[in-house]
Amino acid sequence: MYQYEAYTLDKEIVQGTIDAPNEGVAEERLNGAGYHQILTLKKTSPTLSASVKRLFHLPSSVKKSEFTDFFYQLATLLDSRMPFVQALWVLAEQTHNPALRDIISKLGRDVSSGIPFSLTLGQYPKLISSHYCQVIRVSEKSGDLTRGLRLVAGYIEKEASLSGHVKRMLSYPSFLGLASLIVIIIVATVAVPSLTKLFDSLGVDLPLVTQILVACAGFITTYKFHLGAGILAIIGIVFLIKKSPGAKKYLDMLALSLPIVSNIVIMRNICRFCRSSAMLIEAGLTLPQALNAIIGTIDNTIIRNALKEIRQETIKGKGLWQPMEKSGLFPRLLVDVVAIGEKSGSLQSSFSTMADYYEKRLDQRVQKLLSMIEPASIILVGLIISFIGIAIITPLYSIYQNVA
Repeated sequence: MYQYEAYTLDKEIVQGTIDAPNEGVAEERLNGAGYHQILTLKKTSPTLSASVKRLFHLPSSVKKSEFTDFFYQLATLLDSRMPFVQALWVLAEQTHNPALRDIISKLGRDVSSGIPFSLTLGQYPKLISSHYCQVIRVSEKSGDLTRGLRLVAGYIEKEASLSGHVKRMLSYPSFLGLASLIVIIIVATVAVPSLTKLFDSLGVDLPLVTQILVACAGFITTYKFHLGAGILAIIGIVFLIKKSPGAKKYLDMLALSLPIVSNIVIMRNICRFCRSSAMLIEAGLTLPQALNAIIGTIDNTIIRNALKEIRQETIKGKGLWQPMEKSGLFPRLLVDVVAIGEKSGSLQSSFSTMADYYEKRLDQRVQKLLSMIEPASIILVGLIISFIGIAIITPLYSIYQNVA
């Protein structure tokens, strides 16, 4: 928890507290909310209630869809001429989720103490990104907060829909893989040891496939704790590698070099870039300001670095479409449409149109990849089960022939 004094663009000094793991993150969140002149930033000890909330990860118990509904409801109450702080108290009382109720109550207390709504929203980066806070800040300054709330809520819904496509693509093969692993463990630890004792007592010559199955089952049974520790170690190493900037950059480069994955990664980030650009430009931000807010939302390091270079070029007055073309990462169609939008002064409309277009294209590619993954997963699981079935049935059939 950090206590701050910030100097706004309106030449006003605001005070408050912001929840952040370190000073750098606190500065980033304050800057993301539009307060670039930070006068003081001091670490303070959190209260007992704040410590309890942090212990139980309060924001994670609130879904983004609930936060989106909160924005829509708040905009509706403001349209009915209800005072802003009173609208927050009303929504806090009507909310059934205790975690969301506490968040809205804190928003109300912060706004009552004079902290801008956009800045106090920056304390919850898992629920609302910094570029959405920028839209709220611009809407606050322009006196049209309801429009900003509905704009942000709509874009959050579209972003959630986009992420849902990718999650659905990965859920099915993940489920089949987990089910196959459970079947293998049960067979290896329960069925195979009993059958092995039966085969040994009858003196049956085991075929090669059965010998392989018995050897694998024996290895799993003997070294089950070692295998469990190894799996946990691999998960930990992967997690650390993903957190390492150098390793993440390498993985991002690898993702862009894979034939099918690269198209989905690029198109997913292009959708996010176009949709965020349309929203921020519509909210009234300049192009460099919009790009600065968008950079933090891009999850691929290579594309993020390209956008940083593009932003530097736009600051120099070179426009947007030429740096985009120079980077080589953006499709020619997008570059051409952006060029037309810049010349005609309809850049926001161009980005919105391209966002719709690429979201449809991404959905088609995801569905196509999913149609390939599903039968491949079923075939793989079928081969594993067939191998286990043949390995068990073959010696049993030999026993039956000897007895007959």
